[in-house]
Amino acid sequence: MSPIRGVDLSQELDATGFGWVTYTQLESFANVLLFVPFGLLIALLLPTRWWWLVIVALAVVAGGIELGQALFLPGRVASFDDVLANSLGGVVGVAIAGVARAIRRAVRRG
Repeated sequence: MSPIRGVDLSQELDATGFGWVTYTQLESFANVLLFVPFGLLIALLLPTRWWWLVIVALAVVAGGIELGQALFLPGRVASFDDVLANSLGGVVGVAIAGVARAIRRAVRRG
């Protein structure tokens, strides 16, 4: 495990029963979760036919964030895996929006 700001995550995870989770898995999961709200909110604001654009836009934003890290934050490491995880989070958010709209339609029909 990689320490973050002096915290040894392996000890913290072991203490809470999550010792089987690696730092890389935890970081990837956090990257997915970070973009779920963006995908959800933007998809709810746009018509369904534009949802593909939400996914593309969020992938571009994720790429821009990683590029910014590579260019301007020497202590950070840019990663294509982070772009994929962020994009997956956007897709999950759009999918949640789809389920929410389907439920709303079903409720309206009675």
